[in-house]
Amino acid sequence: MGIDFTSKGASVLKSLGFLGKSESALGVDIGTSSMKVVQIKKEKERAVLETYGEIAVGPYKNANVGQATKLTKEKAVEVLKDVLREANVKSKKAVVSIPLNASFITVIDLPLLEGKDPKDIIQMEARRYVPLPITEVEIDWWVLPESSEAEVAQVSGKKTSKVILVAIHKNIIKEYTSVVSSAGLEVVALEIESFSVIRSIVSNESAPVVVMDFGASSVKIAIVDGGVMRAAHSIAKGSQDLTLALSRSMGVDFSRAEETKREIGLSNLPEHKEIVSVISPILEHVFSESNNFIKNYQRKERRAVARVVLTGGGALMNGLVDFAVKRLGLEASLADPFSKTDYPVFLAGALKESGPTFSVSAGLALRGLQ
Repeated sequence: MGIDFTSKGASVLKSLGFLGKSESALGVDIGTSSMKVVQIKKEKERAVLETYGEIAVGPYKNANVGQATKLTKEKAVEVLKDVLREANVKSKKAVVSIPLNASFITVIDLPLLEGKDPKDIIQMEARRYVPLPITEVEIDWWVLPESSEAEVAQVSGKKTSKVILVAIHKNIIKEYTSVVSSAGLEVVALEIESFSVIRSIVSNESAPVVVMDFGASSVKIAIVDGGVMRAAHSIAKGSQDLTLALSRSMGVDFSRAEETKREIGLSNLPEHKEIVSVISPILEHVFSESNNFIKNYQRKERRAVARVVLTGGGALMNGLVDFAVKRLGLEASLADPFSKTDYPVFLAGALKESGPTFSVSAGLALRGLQ
């Protein structure tokens, strides 16, 4: 099994002989509120969607659909087997997501590495940055391409290279690998979810793009510049917090509150004013923190962000795109993770409606075809 936390290439899969064949690629996204799978095959240099599916994990622990739930390994395997069966997945080789909040990511400056093997230098530098004993984590890195003058910094008069440094605890890797393997799949690569999202929804644009992934328990923010993730941040508030606030305020159960959030959300109709007043403060906090993160990046890198893309199941809430435009002052849109994939015309409506939910799993599957 190869561990490839970043999106630096397909060397791991090539070494396994997976690429260049007619086999399908399977992306497995183990989320806190649901598990998602996407199976894609390569056909005449095009990615073709074969199947996809999602199952909520809440009911497997007497919780509600949409609720973030911590499952035992046995239950997690059961859920994964169920979604594989329901989606009629045939591929046995899976690229699997690792949560952003279970990883450590930072960008560091190192002496110019052009033409040099950075392994020894980075292993040494990692001890300075990673907040855990190096023996307890897996380290990966990616030397960022010099896409602009800003990419070659001057530190103490010396040119430096910018390097993305990633660390994940070995126990996390073991946990996710064990669940997927026990479901009868072969884990060919692991990837941090934010890299997968970027692959499925962002093209190589000249100006920086912000990706906001609205999960059940958190909102993950990534800034993509030159097709590469340059900064990431996680906010410990998610779409579940909105549902719980509505449930308490309205005196209804979680399921009813979840439906209200999706359908009414941030409606500007007078009769929905009270509902909006309940969820707005939480979103104000999320977007205020996001705005600070974006401004810090722009100030540090002297690069103006062009737009923001909203993804994840929570992004489907009514009115969220307009709210993002007003709070961030940027062009905003919903993600379309299947835009790089061919699929039957009759699926267009369903994929447009639920697409943002599958940004991670679609990106993982595309990773498998590289």
